[in-house]
Amino acid sequence: MGKQRPTFQRPGCNDSEAAICGGDNCCNSHAGQRTNKKIQNDSSIPRELDNDQIKELVIIGAGPHGLALLLRLLEPKADFLSDKERHRQAEHRDRMKPDRDVVQHIKKLTRAAGSKKRQSKNMNKRKNDYAVKAVPPPLSLDEVLSSVLVVDKCGPGWLSCWNDNFRYINIPHLRSLFNAHLDPFDHRSLEFYAEYNQRGEELVTLKYLTQRNHEFTGPYQAPTTKLFNDFHQLLTKGYGIDDIVRTGEVLSISPTQSDDSEPIFEVEIAWGKGGTNDHVDTKIVKAKRVVSAMGPVFRDQEFYWEQNLVKKLQSVSEHILRPHQIVPFLKQSQEESGQGFPESLLIVGGGITSTQLALSAAKSGSEVMLIQRSKMLPRHFDIENKWMGPKRGVLLDGFWSLDVNDRAVLLKEARRGGSVPPEILEKLLRYPKLQVKEEVEISEVEIEEQDNKLRVFLDDGSEFLPDMIWLATGSENHLDNYEALSSLREILPVGTVNGLPVLNEDLSWKAPQGEGGRNEPQWMTVARERFWCMGALAALELGPDSLNLVGARSGSVKVAEAVRRDFWGKARDA
Repeated sequence: MGKQRPTFQRPGCNDSEAAICGGDNCCNSHAGQRTNKKIQNDSSIPRELDNDQIKELVIIGAGPHGLALLLRLLEPKADFLSDKERHRQAEHRDRMKPDRDVVQHIKKLTRAAGSKKRQSKNMNKRKNDYAVKAVPPPLSLDEVLSSVLVVDKCGPGWLSCWNDNFRYINIPHLRSLFNAHLDPFDHRSLEFYAEYNQRGEELVTLKYLTQRNHEFTGPYQAPTTKLFNDFHQLLTKGYGIDDIVRTGEVLSISPTQSDDSEPIFEVEIAWGKGGTNDHVDTKIVKAKRVVSAMGPVFRDQEFYWEQNLVKKLQSVSEHILRPHQIVPFLKQSQEESGQGFPESLLIVGGGITSTQLALSAAKSGSEVMLIQRSKMLPRHFDIENKWMGPKRGVLLDGFWSLDVNDRAVLLKEARRGGSVPPEILEKLLRYPKLQVKEEVEISEVEIEEQDNKLRVFLDDGSEFLPDMIWLATGSENHLDNYEALSSLREILPVGTVNGLPVLNEDLSWKAPQGEGGRNEPQWMTVARERFWCMGALAALELGPDSLNLVGARSGSVKVAEAVRRDFWGKARDA
């Protein structure tokens, strides 16, 4: 019999199985072992990395996908169901966890979030409980705090980019329904949280989504932004991981062979806000496993009408903002002057971001024109309704039965580009200073030297004089856009279809078929098994909603099980 996995239990913890420590008197203080919230030295490199420890796991990205993964690694009673199993379970209440268990879970979260003490787990006591289960045991909180690094360029907290986008674009409620969230315990947790805190009115009924048909039967409520954010703040505090995200930008990932023939990933990181633009503090962190949970990376699209402006303007960015520049501009403007929008504004784009920006600008008193090159696509979700309903599991079975080329075609058909919920389209008609033009594009742009305004000529013959042009346009997500993965791809090539990597079923880095995927050394094969992708890059395995909250949940189920299994196997072998 192999050696037992090392334990990290804090003495005095009474609840060895709970993922959350629910009381002030349950555990001894963890204050002396906590990672520092603020770096006190002159360097922007986190002080806990000074010892050059090899990390068990590096998670790149502290958005919904990274958070969903870490919570599922921690929770002993996590939901590891497939989407089909989850929907089938929801149709029979006697197959679900008892309501009292979900309520107790919310209460434990609430107590733990108010406590200054953290809990670790007793692995010896948990081992027998999990010996007969298919899913390996969870990681303890001590293991996470000591050997897992989470890095995000928006940091330092969880969901920083997500929160900024919702706040400064003024999105009042989510597009996803209330059963799409990141709590691994139960898909009903957010609903129970709202009821427990008497905030049921913050589950917004989608009045245009009331039909019941063979494609979709509900529920038809979405959480407000504040309810969703409060719930997930409770999760990070309750599980004791609220302050573990470090601010930095991953520059490269290079797998190498260690002295014991095991793969080691050398992750080069530029630390601090702004990444390489503002900081020179870089450090290579070594890790046994890496998960890419980055959001989509889009390349700026250059328009032919910009060429004349480049010749006349020293800085085009004073007048034209790209998609990734809009929220930082709003944030800085509101913090400095309290007003984020210019007096007149042309917004280009046909999705929910462009329409929300147009509404917010019109509410602030700006004169706004919103144009798009196609007809607006009214749709409740950014994919077809049927993918959000009870038939999702059946649809995924059909998706997985296809080869990767046909999957790529289906992905494009299911998403169909930008779309706008019907309730937002209705609001666009309320503001007289907001013009909406469909099937229109910019043909030429000139600069008015007297007042520094732009004169925009549209291909329908009309003109508009905005102070700024905001390009809230979409773009194809492509693996080539992820510069941080360039070194990885040189050492461990991967096949692609339409710019998406072809991954293994557990979302690990698959060897390409044919030449380049044969006769690799064993350490390279193992390295592939220990690098995973979540989010948009996992679309060929997860389906059309891989980027969404539902995709964060389904992706975390696959990756968390694989990480647990590998982590547990390594500890057992040791």
